[in-house]
This record gives sequence, C-alpha cells and structure tokens, in this order.
Amino acid sequence: MVKNLLMYIFIYTLLIGCNSPLVCEEDCYLNIKAPDLQADDNGYYHMEFLDSYIQTFSTLEAETGITDYNQKVNWASNKEILISDYWTDLVNQSSYTDEDGKAYTVIGVWENFIGDTVKVYSGYTDNCNILHVDSLEVVIDNEE
Repeated sequence: MVKNLLMYIFIYTLLIGCNSPLVCEEDCYLNIKAPDLQADDNGYYHMEFLDSYIQTFSTLEAETGITDYNQKVNWASNKEILISDYWTDLVNQSSYTDEDGKAYTVIGVWENFIGDTVKVYSGYTDNCNILHVDSLEVVIDNEE
C-alpha cells in the first residue's frame, strides 16, 4: 500500500510543469513582439497608417515556451474606439498557442490614432497558476 502511494506521488511529481498540461517547470515565459514592424532604439515599434484605407492592421506574436497544448493567451490595449455604441479594443482579446508555443493577435488602428502610442498587454496563467505578462508599445505614424 505504501509502495503504491509512493509510486503515485513519484508519477505525479514527474507530471508537473510547462511542457504538458500537468507539468510545472520553469520553462514558461512570455515575450511579445511585432514581427512585421520596425522597432526604434527605444524599443517602440512603428506602424504606418495607410492613408487609402479605413483601418490598418499588423500581427503581434507571443512566445510562451509551451509546446504540448493550446494555452489561452489574453490581449488588451490602452486604446479603444467607439463603434456602434460599443467600445472596441484595438487588439483581438484572446488567442491560443500553436505547436511551437506561439500565439498571435492582430492590432487594428484607425486614422484618429495617428500620432498616438498604443500600449499592448498580453498575459496568460500557466498550469502552475503563475501569471506571465508582457507588453509592447506601437507608435502610429502617418504614411509618407
């Protein structure tokens, strides 16, 4: 009986970390970036608003270190726009990691955001209840 209990404790201990739904290891992290945008020396990304469009889009990427399952990643920005009496965030609010541990969202801005800096936040809680949070800033420039 004690031997079986010790075996179950050993197996449970092996299955706790970030590489599987039951594993608690220190390889979970969060690093967000804007792969299609240029960053300046201060770390601000620059997005050019396309004058001939109503809205301009770019993709944001979150790296998590999670590779064995779909982890929900949440997104938010410090800017919103009023559309049909509803305040709408400039980023999609959630996505899920792929087999490489990456999650993606889209930032979409309108002309009235030219000259603003949009701060985008991302976060997730791993299966060990550790919150991972990161942010980046995107300057909205006028197309030249």
